[in-house]
Amino acid sequence: VQHSEIGNPMELLPSFQWHTGSFEEKTIFWICTALNGSFVLAALALSCGVTSPYGRYNQGSEIRSPLMQLLASCNVNAKLAWVLQESPTLVAAGLSWYFGSEACTRSPGNCAVLLCFVVHYVNRSFIYPLRMKGSKPFSLPVMMMAMMFCALNGYIQCRSLTRYLLVPMNWMTCLGIATWLLGLYINVDADHRLRTLRKPGESGYKIPHGGMFDYISGANFFGEILEWTGFAIAMGGALPGITFAFCTACNIGPRAISHHQWYLDKFKDEYPKERRALVPFLL
Repeated sequence: VQHSEIGNPMELLPSFQWHTGSFEEKTIFWICTALNGSFVLAALALSCGVTSPYGRYNQGSEIRSPLMQLLASCNVNAKLAWVLQESPTLVAAGLSWYFGSEACTRSPGNCAVLLCFVVHYVNRSFIYPLRMKGSKPFSLPVMMMAMMFCALNGYIQCRSLTRYLLVPMNWMTCLGIATWLLGLYINVDADHRLRTLRKPGESGYKIPHGGMFDYISGANFFGEILEWTGFAIAMGGALPGITFAFCTACNIGPRAISHHQWYLDKFKDEYPKERRALVPFLL
């Protein structure tokens, strides 16, 4: 939608044409373009065996590259890292809502889709970190890169939904929200199963079971990809939503495949042979 500079809604300019719109529309368009390009490169690097130094990979024995060893040498407590890196999305949501246009902030479709975004990041910024048990630290550069992505992505999603997009409450929006809800459930359920794998006093890695873990190794990754695919559908296929879904798939898709191979190498014949990496029955 094209928006006048004083905030009165006129006919909306399609998001893929924002490069011809106002200064802020152009800014959002080129941030989307830059993020998509960056995450294509990230997916290629991850597919070629590069691993980010955090979690199970933030250990000297797991890190082969000298560069990755250097990045992993400066660690941040995992709970603190999650709060710091994810919370810029909620700041963006609050500011965007405060400075948003009345047409967008009173639209039921816009409010519903923005609520999906906020619910996810309230969980990721506060609930998920508080429930973590014995997680390995993050390297500082990885946390900073995640924080930068969350800040940029929070801006393009929330600013679009509160200023430059009008989302009708139609069947596509409802289908997208339903898909998002299913992805959220799978994601939260997988997080719970991973968090409760070890009993008090136990250490080491174990094979997760139950829920989507009966079908794929990356149940949590699959859930998050499904979430943001639903989010993009609910936004009507707008560029910011598609960018988020695409970047998520580029980032955690290769990681799911890497995790699957790690499980196979770690547990060998103990690991369920029928289990796939990311997509049930297929991949």
